[in-house]
Amino acid sequence: METKEKDFKRAKTVRTEYVAGVDEIQRWLLQAEVQVQERSLTPTQMKELLQRINHEITAIYERFTLVKTNGQLIIENCRNSEEKTLVQTTIDQLAASLAQVRGWLDEKKQAVGDSLDAWTRFMNLYQIVMSWAAEKRTFIDQTIELRTLPEARNKLNDYVTAVKSVKPIVKHLSEMDKELEHIGQVTTVGDLKDKLQEAEDAKITVEAVLLERNSLLQEACEEWDQCERKIKDIRAWHEKTKQSLDSTQQQKKPLRDQLGFCEKTLADINVQKTKLRLSIEKLEVHFRNGMGGDPRLSENVDDLVRVLDGLGELVKAKSQSLEQTLSQIDVYQQQMQTLRQRIIQEEQQLRLVMAPTYLPHDRERALAEQQACRERVKNLHSKITARNERIKLLIHRGTPDDAKLEI
Repeated sequence: METKEKDFKRAKTVRTEYVAGVDEIQRWLLQAEVQVQERSLTPTQMKELLQRINHEITAIYERFTLVKTNGQLIIENCRNSEEKTLVQTTIDQLAASLAQVRGWLDEKKQAVGDSLDAWTRFMNLYQIVMSWAAEKRTFIDQTIELRTLPEARNKLNDYVTAVKSVKPIVKHLSEMDKELEHIGQVTTVGDLKDKLQEAEDAKITVEAVLLERNSLLQEACEEWDQCERKIKDIRAWHEKTKQSLDSTQQQKKPLRDQLGFCEKTLADINVQKTKLRLSIEKLEVHFRNGMGGDPRLSENVDDLVRVLDGLGELVKAKSQSLEQTLSQIDVYQQQMQTLRQRIIQEEQQLRLVMAPTYLPHDRERALAEQQACRERVKNLHSKITARNERIKLLIHRGTPDDAKLEI
């Protein structure tokens, strides 16, 4: 009787331990399943959780071993076939569930490890981008003081290099976005999304300034170069024009051609001054925007304007001289026309006084009048010759007479 009572107590204890073990394992399995699927933790927190679950599963497997032992005792001593089947099924299900959780743990460990690596890569890229932004902010905070064109070109090269440095930063940001997406598939991304936005904002802000400054510097260099070349070209044009103005070849040309050249030169001087003024005005816009400027450039422009004005005065004086000379030539030619008319009249008068019927009774007077006519014709021819010679002299000299010939 005592033996039966002991067996009963033992059987009861086995069954109690079995049921308690099954309940404990099932509760743990439910909790572990939820925890393994948890995505609200950071990779580091998830790693710690997995380590704790992995530590717990050892004890759970020990508990499962006891459950299997007790279950086997129940199966061996139980006469109810349905209960035997239920116990065996329960043990099998627990074994499968534990194996599944262990599989999940292994997969999750790998995924979390990858997330940790991705997190590290993300932070490394974040540091690179933010360091770049800080470096470039220091760069763009530097005052741009340009005194010469070579300085402007050097500064432009610096900004071109800075703009080129944006390209790898764009790539880094793209990689950060991919790492963020990868982390988000396994765990929470924490404040990484804010850091990505911070990095993108820093890049956008810096890039905008770099592009604007680069564009302004490029325009300034181009306009500065154009201005200096314009000054050089205009000086060369001035020398060439002045030489042409004084050249023997030019002085051999007809006076009206010389006058036309002077008028064209005066117009060209105004064009050159306009080009020069527009060129320096466009460049000074950049100087007024805080890029410094070369005071010698303005001095060169002012000096060149004075040189052009001097040439203009010279050409204007020559033009006026040519106009006066041509006017005198016109006057002399008109005088010659008048003199020729008078010669015709005198020759007609000479023929009249040479006629036999003219003063037939006073031949001495007739001869005197003939001689007087001849003298007047000769004098008129002399005046025409004098004006012809004077016209030749005016054409050769290109300057007017101080004293005009009068009829």
